[in-house]
Amino acid sequence: MKTVLVISSYVAASRVGSVASAYCLRRLGHEVIILPTTLMGRHPGWGDPGGGAVPVDQLNNMLKAIQAQNIKFDAVLTGYMGEFAHIGLTAEVITELTHQNEALTVLVDPVMGDDGRLYIPKDRAQAICETLVPLASVITPNLWELSYIRDNGFEVDCNTLTTSVPAGHNIGARYEDQNNRASVEHRKFDSVPHGGGDALAGLFLGHLLNDLDPVMAMSKAVAGVFRMMEAANALDAGELPLIRTQSEWVNPLPLKAKRTKHD
Repeated sequence: MKTVLVISSYVAASRVGSVASAYCLRRLGHEVIILPTTLMGRHPGWGDPGGGAVPVDQLNNMLKAIQAQNIKFDAVLTGYMGEFAHIGLTAEVITELTHQNEALTVLVDPVMGDDGRLYIPKDRAQAICETLVPLASVITPNLWELSYIRDNGFEVDCNTLTTSVPAGHNIGARYEDQNNRASVEHRKFDSVPHGGGDALAGLFLGHLLNDLDPVMAMSKAVAGVFRMMEAANALDAGELPLIRTQSEWVNPLPLKAKRTKHD
């Protein structure tokens, strides 16, 4: 069992943010501690979400209490940043935990936008690119977010798992590091509930921490999210069916990975 610090949103009635990523990590056998950047009642897609960003001073106080427990962290997963100051705090946490554990795995999910637009302020997106991405062991952007990072002149020197990658009539994901370049694909759905990216980040990190190689971790993680989405579409579920489908996604048959050579 590994211990993961998740720094992301907490949404009470929707299976997004840390609700999704932490549950996936826990089902894969890992201890999870959540530092919530936002506290909301529901996903904004449903209407007024209630709540809002957690003040950075409050997060700092929570962090001090966590640190007083002398917990050794094996990994950090970052997701939605509710305000600009959260990014600096998150960078400080990652830097400190890396000093404590040189083998720390840092997964940064640069939650910024999709479909050609940002859904956070530009200064916050730029700070994620400039401050958090360079600290990552691996990032899990969607294809538009990866393009945004590169088009704005930021280097991506870490490993990448890119989601929402078109593959003909299908859709899939692509993993790349110094030694591997591989992709998987599956049937594309007309609509999907929110939270798939959060679940994928949690599953991918969880499989990595269970010592799967990254391509297999991708293949199993994407297969798991596909099972969730398949079930959601079958019942027209508006929320990610994490609980009901857990037996199908915790250890699914991996999707077949197509490996390609580096240029």
